[in-house]
Amino acid sequence: MKIISLNIWRYDGNWQKRKPKIIEFIKKENPDAIFLQEVFDDSRHNKLGNNQALQLNSELKFKTLIYNIAEKLKTEHKQKINVLVFDGLACLTNHKILNKGIIKLKKQFDDKHYRIIQKVKININGKNIIFYHTHFSNRDDWAIIHLRETIKKAEKEKKLPIIIGDLNMINTKDLTNNSKSKYKNSYEFKKYYSFPQKKETLDYILIPKNNFKFIKVKCSTKGMSDHKALIGVIEKK
Repeated sequence: MKIISLNIWRYDGNWQKRKPKIIEFIKKENPDAIFLQEVFDDSRHNKLGNNQALQLNSELKFKTLIYNIAEKLKTEHKQKINVLVFDGLACLTNHKILNKGIIKLKKQFDDKHYRIIQKVKININGKNIIFYHTHFSNRDDWAIIHLRETIKKAEKEKKLPIIIGDLNMINTKDLTNNSKSKYKNSYEFKKYYSFPQKKETLDYILIPKNNFKFIKVKCSTKGMSDHKALIGVIEKK
């Protein structure tokens, strides 16, 4: 199966120029599932309810789109927001969705953002696979806490889920050291950077090492976002 993670960078940059590039890229790659972070439903830019994933899917035509709000934004760039702006996660797929929901991650007292796990169970080519899709807070200590919490929750599932998203963990050794007992991550399989501006790695796919293996990992950027798209081709053992 092929899965993709992309932080679409809300409405920053020029969304109207970036949107067709994202659509073209997804059509070309034709993934089994795509996971998008920083998907905004922003009344300053769109009619409320017509979030960015819906705008993309108006042309992509995936059978199922799941959008979950992580938080209502109160400030942006240190300026107060007086209108409705929501930040969320989206999953798009043509395969059958068996289950879906959200898991709230604990908010650290000095973190201004709320974070969630978008839990999606998808039947892909006859195999039922759970995905934990998430976007951790952008500070190393918070991201490590979120990773540990996510893995603890994952271990309570009957089958370990695949963890995917913008994990905001610059130190790849921290990621590996905190997950290696159960997971193999995409950076271990192939070195890459997913945040071109600073040549950092922030986006990852973690697969249960006893049940899956990586066939291919690559990053692609065509002016779609400030992040590269992370593509993983994965096989169930």
